[in-house]
Amino acid sequence: MPPSLPPNLRIHHDATISRSSGGKHRSLLATTTFLPGDRIATFSDPLLALPDGATMRSACNYCLRPASSTLPSSSSFQPKPYQPPHKNHFHQPSPSALAAQQQQQQKEQQKQQQQKTDLKACTACKAAVYCNPVCQRAHWKAGHRGECAMFKRVKESAGQDWIPTPVRAVALVLTAVFGSENEKGKDKEKGKEKERVEAYKQAFGFDEKGEGLEGNVEGFKRDADGWRDVEMMGTAAVVYSGLKPEEEVVEKAKEVLCMIQTNAFNRLDPDTGMAGIFLDAGLAMVNHSCVPNAFIGFDKRTAVLRAERPIQEGEEITISYIDTALPKSARYEALRQYHFQCHCPRCTDDLDVYQVCQTTPPAVIRLNTFSLQTDLTKLRHPAIDTPRKVSQSEIETIHKQWLALPPAASDDEKDHLKLAQARWALCQPLIQAKMWGIEPLPTTILELATRWQTSYHMVVYALPLMCFLALECDPIKLVAPFLRWRVKGVLAIVKLLMVTGEFTASGELANRCTHEGILGTLAMADQVSMCEALLRLVVYQGGVGASEEWEVMREARELLADLETLRGREQESRLVRLWARDWEDVEGGAFVEEMVLRPVRTLAGFAVEGLEAMVGGKSLEG
Repeated sequence: MPPSLPPNLRIHHDATISRSSGGKHRSLLATTTFLPGDRIATFSDPLLALPDGATMRSACNYCLRPASSTLPSSSSFQPKPYQPPHKNHFHQPSPSALAAQQQQQQKEQQKQQQQKTDLKACTACKAAVYCNPVCQRAHWKAGHRGECAMFKRVKESAGQDWIPTPVRAVALVLTAVFGSENEKGKDKEKGKEKERVEAYKQAFGFDEKGEGLEGNVEGFKRDADGWRDVEMMGTAAVVYSGLKPEEEVVEKAKEVLCMIQTNAFNRLDPDTGMAGIFLDAGLAMVNHSCVPNAFIGFDKRTAVLRAERPIQEGEEITISYIDTALPKSARYEALRQYHFQCHCPRCTDDLDVYQVCQTTPPAVIRLNTFSLQTDLTKLRHPAIDTPRKVSQSEIETIHKQWLALPPAASDDEKDHLKLAQARWALCQPLIQAKMWGIEPLPTTILELATRWQTSYHMVVYALPLMCFLALECDPIKLVAPFLRWRVKGVLAIVKLLMVTGEFTASGELANRCTHEGILGTLAMADQVSMCEALLRLVVYQGGVGASEEWEVMREARELLADLETLRGREQESRLVRLWARDWEDVEGGAFVEEMVLRPVRTLAGFAVEGLEAMVGGKSLEG
């Protein structure tokens, strides 16, 4: 029996393709048409939804809401390198890695004990924490009844109140299906609990009535080191569950672990405090493409599938399991853990991000009219220096050499500068060709900008870099302006404008920056209007591509509310609101173009010059 699906989706079975072939044995098709940004389906009753080991004590174990003390503040928001919500939350860690994870967990717990939190621990096991009694009761029915005793055993045997996420996930399934040795024979399955057990049996192949989830067990076995870790964690899950480690039970535990590894989604978002896994049997059937037409967003225990491109009735729904902006060899390496090769147009024709951008449907490109990159010709016809265009083989070489560079020797600024200089030197062919959207160049710039945001002397210089990324890199890699990564990039610019605005008002700006162009642009800019316009952009596009409860949206609304209390700028605010309500409004559009978009472009224009001076060895001219 197949898993139940939302009404806009149906399952397609291809009988000519076997489950073990690595092809698309099953897929999900749309039953109606969707426009970019449309909500395709909502998945709010997952098989598994868990915080990961590092955040188990800092997020509600049922609804997954981060504790208030862990949410990013306005001053601490720093974008991290792009990571899509992808499958495969956990690589099998080695024993040494598990030991390191345990040490990190202990540090996290010590840190959390020093913080005030609004989460309350389970009074029995003291391990799981919750928002309120409602979440605690719901989680008890959703599986904590079985794992509560398990955490007590872990505390007694290992002296800790947590276990690695993959072990916890498998143990949760085992305790639900088999029950612990102490509870066998007791009828505790009622209503929703019985439904959950039946769903586990079906999804993980306990009842043998259906196909269940794909586990790729044979593929995992081909990796000898990885399989040893599977065996170790499968056995640990059985023992911690209170079951006898009989061969049949351990083998089933390893199979369940492979299924979770293959089908669970990663909820990690370091910018907002979200972390953990999400597994829904229906959502797990959405196949991968490096040119996806849909994407997934998470809000607590709910996953929302939205259209990234126009989708026709009967068309297959696809998402990306990986960062599609990576070179082909890096994408294939990332997909190796799923035991298939991608045959999408990007892979078959070995297209770079600029070529994929040019093939993006016009309906998606037009949406950038309401974004920071309003020059649509740059998306249709990127301004690459064609004679210097870097070949795909050269890009592959640059990326591999970039990854092979040793990390900074310490957290000292000088050591990080040496690393940045080495990365910038490797990227020179891409820089000369103006191929700003090709990895690893965007990540090189982003990591510098992120580090500079917390530097006393460099924070002002981070602003041109973030503006440059928002104009020249992100729209090429992710064309739809409502995608979360692009929305977060706009909010990062707002945060920096708030800092430079304070410096400008206090007269401190000249002490933090010597570049006359940057100083002049910020001195002449209406930085408050810039912030308001960008925040309204975040609220609109975030509302299309994410939930209203997304922390980025929450923060943007709070900042916008603060700006609206300022007196003496009623006219400016009126014009910004006109633009936000109607992108084609002549009066509002003219104001935003002159007072917001033009300064952003001007600031972005100083980015490469600043980078060459700071990490390229050239002099900085104002």
